[in-house]
Formats: sequence, C-alpha cells, structure tokens
Amino acid sequence: MKPASICENLRNLWIALSIFALSTTTRAQTLMPTPALSPSASPEEETIIPTFETQKLARTYILDIPAPRGQITDRNGAPIAQNRLSYNLVINFPTPLDFSDAQALSFAREKIDKAGDLIGRKLRISDDAILRHYRNRGIMPLEIAQNLSQSEYEKVKDNLPAGMTVRPIYVRIYPNGKLAGQIIGYTGK
Repeated sequence: MKPASICENLRNLWIALSIFALSTTTRAQTLMPTPALSPSASPEEETIIPTFETQKLARTYILDIPAPRGQITDRNGAPIAQNRLSYNLVINFPTPLDFSDAQALSFAREKIDKAGDLIGRKLRISDDAILRHYRNRGIMPLEIAQNLSQSEYEKVKDNLPAGMTVRPIYVRIYPNGKLAGQIIGYTGK
C-alpha cells in the first residue's frame, strides 16, 4: 500500500466515525435537569463565633488504641523486651452525659462496688477523679482496675454487669529485669 492510500483510508475512517457519532447522539439518553440548589448560608451564618458557651462544648478526645510493640532480641535471639496481654476493667458512662455530679458519683460507685465484689479486691478511686473524668472525658471509659490477673479476668469476663467492659492492653515486660528497659528505653505507664 502506498502512503497516500493509507492516509486516504484513515481520513475516510475518521469521517465515518464522526458521522456515526453524530447520528447516535440524537438517540442518546436525554439528561434530566439538575435540581435547583438551595441558597447557601451567607458567610456570616457559617462563621462560629467563639464564646464561652461554644468553647465549653468544643472538645478534643485523644483515643489510645492498644497495639503490640515489636519484640526486641539480642544477637543470639534471646528476648530483651516482650509484650504481654493484660486486661483493664472500665466503666462506660451512659450517653447523653446528663447526670448531675451526685448521679455520676452514685453510678460510678455502684459499678466500682460490683467490680470489687467480682474480682475479690477493694478498688479505690477518689470522688474527685471520678467527677473530673465524667466532666472532661465522660464518653471515654473510666479505668477502675488495671492489669487484672488471669484468675480475676476469668471471674469477670462472663459476669460483667451493664456499663462495664474489659479492655485488652499490651504491657511491655523485660525478662532480664529493669536494666534492659533503661538501656533500650521505654515508654509510658
């Protein structure tokens, strides 16, 4: 084939495709008109002016998501730092948070007493700590018992009253004692 005939064939193909495209657009689906948009709020209506009331309602919550950290070994493969699964017992306050201080204390004390009876040890949390948690972080669980032993966990896991939860956490342990923690570093509680 000559280059001129190839160009002629491509031009004819282009014309044929253009005619086909134009002929099918008349049979294409018609578009529905877009609904009228409601008028947007004016910039004055969208701006929130910080006042004492809005500052009181604005909160930032920091959520701790427990995740296992990596195991650290020495050059021979012996563990220097490991993780152990542990459990904390927590109270979940009902929402919306509309308890008075007395109601919040009563609710928490009732749950703490039940938890103490379940695990077989006295749990001590001050009223001030309960109220401070309820006022500032009420939607977050309040830890009432940390690092439950295996026997305590077995007693609690199937007999939890409403409003209480067992949360798994990872605890860092150092098989060779505290020296390894001070050498390689440690974080948190």
